[in-house]
Amino acid sequence: MKRANPRLRGGSSSFKRDVILSVTLHVVVIAATVLSSPLTGEKRLNMGEVVRVQLTSASALAASEPLAIKPIQVPAAIEAPPEDIPITSPTTKKQVAVEAKKPEQSKPKKPPTNQSKLANAESTEAANSGPKKIDAEGTGSGSPFAGATIDQPTFDYPYWFTQAFNKIAQNYRVPIAYDGTLVCVVYFQVIRSGRLVETHIERSSGVEAFDNACVMAIERSAPFPPLPREFREEVIGITIPFKSTP
Repeated sequence: MKRANPRLRGGSSSFKRDVILSVTLHVVVIAATVLSSPLTGEKRLNMGEVVRVQLTSASALAASEPLAIKPIQVPAAIEAPPEDIPITSPTTKKQVAVEAKKPEQSKPKKPPTNQSKLANAESTEAANSGPKKIDAEGTGSGSPFAGATIDQPTFDYPYWFTQAFNKIAQNYRVPIAYDGTLVCVVYFQVIRSGRLVETHIERSSGVEAFDNACVMAIERSAPFPPLPREFREEVIGITIPFKSTP
């Protein structure tokens, strides 16, 4: 009978130990895995976060009593106190227009009588005809040209007479000495441009030298200022009484 090899015995026992060791390790690992996981129990819900709903059929709703709806209370409006507006009688635009168009009532004028018409006509004719006394500077009392007149009553331009008479006064020279008062009345005409067209003595002083000096004073003053544009006539006639006192 043959004896077993001691090496084979030793190898068989080593294999068994390895198997036992491997099984033990697996058991330990599984146990550790099972023990390491937490135990889970039944999870409870937070009823505070859950809305409970109760289902009711339509027939049950119809049989139940109707819900009482409370009316909404609307606050009353606050009224402002009325303003104290003065009351006046109304006036429409139409009435205002009618009142504005009402003419002022005036007393009827009496028709002029024949006598008043005749008097007015005579006064108007007298004013528009005949010589008019010249009222200008240098023609007042004490002046050698005092009492000068013009043929056209509508010629009312004192400034023109002032300019014309100033020129005549500058050329007026008394060549003689006479014991008394000499008066020579000279008439002359001036056209629109101011040119002298006529000169003659209407009343002599009786002293030829004095009369000639008066005429020369007018002729040397020509031309005179042009007639104003507003004046419609083409010529004016002026009468000047030259006076010489001792």
